[in-house]
Amino acid sequence: MKNFKSLFLFNRKQQRGIFILIIVLSIVVAIYIFSNSRSSQPLIVEDTSEYQRQVDSLKSVAIAKRNKIYPFNPNYITDYRGYVLGLSEEELERLHRFRESDKWINSKKDFQNVTGVSDQWLDSISPYFKFPEWVTNPKKQNKFVPFKERKVVAKDINTATQEELKAVYGIGPALSGRIIKEREFLKGFIDMKQVRGVYGLTDSTMIQLKKHFYITLSSTQNRIALNNASKDELLSIPYFNDYLVDELIKQRTLRDGFKSWDKVVLTSRFPEEKLELIQLYLTLN
Repeated sequence: MKNFKSLFLFNRKQQRGIFILIIVLSIVVAIYIFSNSRSSQPLIVEDTSEYQRQVDSLKSVAIAKRNKIYPFNPNYITDYRGYVLGLSEEELERLHRFRESDKWINSKKDFQNVTGVSDQWLDSISPYFKFPEWVTNPKKQNKFVPFKERKVVAKDINTATQEELKAVYGIGPALSGRIIKEREFLKGFIDMKQVRGVYGLTDSTMIQLKKHFYITLSSTQNRIALNNASKDELLSIPYFNDYLVDELIKQRTLRDGFKSWDKVVLTSRFPEEKLELIQLYLTLN
């Protein structure tokens, strides 16, 4: 009996261990019971009718878009397009034979005469027929005139419009736009050399341009003396900025005036490649 009782005698450390073990087991059992109770809850199915209505709405929009008829040229109806539009095989065959003979349909009446479609079909589909502009409005089409036959009146290039520039052989919308943009930057050309500097303008095009445009004497200006000019006068030159003008004035002071252009181009950030154009505005003395 004493041996049996000794099995239940524990020291203080062992008692604490047993106590902690009991707590851990209690926590594990509680978690197990809680998880089982949650899993045993009945599955709640949410109402999905609203989502289904949205899906059905998107499907109906897609179907309507797919069946929508866009304006088209009836001369280029394919087999699939004809099937969608409700044309019979015989009507499509007549259309293809007519087009193979290098002939064109230019009105809804022509289409009916060629294909033999019913009046009902024609009334419902013909509003979507789209013929070229030269068919629907022949009077609005301008007759093409070769460049060699075009008569361009010579005028000052500083007053020329973009359309007048485009009348010159070799000048299109992009190049004429760049010419006008450069003219605005310079506040008017004072020499044809400035026009030649426009990007994309070739020598041959420049020859044609000079036949039709010129620069009047009133478009030119008196040149500014570099060694005597004020800062504001130098800033009026389109190729100069604040930094360059300050440097020019500094170098002019250090050198007691520029004696040659070789010294001028040594100025920091001086655009030497534009020297010829700058000399149109500037002289040393």
